[in-house]
Amino acid sequence: MYPDTRQTIYMGINFITSPEPIVDKRSYITFQQSLLTHGVDFDRAEQPERQIVVVREAPTRLLVKVVSTPSIGQLLVVSEDPRADLALELFSRNVEATIAAFEATWRARNRQLIRSDATFRDLFETSAEHAFQELWEVRLHQPADSLAALGRPVLGGGLRFVMPAQPNEPDPVQIEVKIESFLQDSKKIFVETQFVWSQSAPPAVPLNGEQRLKQVDAYIGNTVIPFITGEDR
Repeated sequence: MYPDTRQTIYMGINFITSPEPIVDKRSYITFQQSLLTHGVDFDRAEQPERQIVVVREAPTRLLVKVVSTPSIGQLLVVSEDPRADLALELFSRNVEATIAAFEATWRARNRQLIRSDATFRDLFETSAEHAFQELWEVRLHQPADSLAALGRPVLGGGLRFVMPAQPNEPDPVQIEVKIESFLQDSKKIFVETQFVWSQSAPPAVPLNGEQRLKQVDAYIGNTVIPFITGEDR
């Protein structure tokens, strides 16, 4: 695998908060205005039941969703484009601006973060004819003919790791990493890295999206990539 070919096709961050945001016609308009005020342009907005959905198609794709449920609310910000290489710095700015717009629309003195998660999906070029071949034979040191026991050709496959939060972490986080061949282009490796912070924060602690995104990105660069290439040994 070539680490310098990293192409980020998805970045997303999700916040579950309390109290719930009241979604009505007034907040629907106010939130859109607040997004524009904070520098987040968009192409269209919709108001499904108890939700506000804002979408931007260009220059970079962006999806913002606010969901209101009894006692808790959700703020989701996603950028996804399989044809692009998404920039963390730009997405982080959009996330921070969206958080500011959310907090300006639904003011709450003691808003509490109940749970949050952040996800990256990346593609990498490989030197093998098939990305799974590189994972199976190079990284796992398995003979190619051992797959014959399955009785059929293998179109793709991979690895999945779920690592629980550690008790000594100041902000406990569960980490899940998927490493597999990309079925749409078998010469590429697909990597999904997700951090889940399930411990509630004290009331009035800011929703820090940029910090969480950088934490995931650093883990990918410092831990996941060296693991795949074998440089961690």
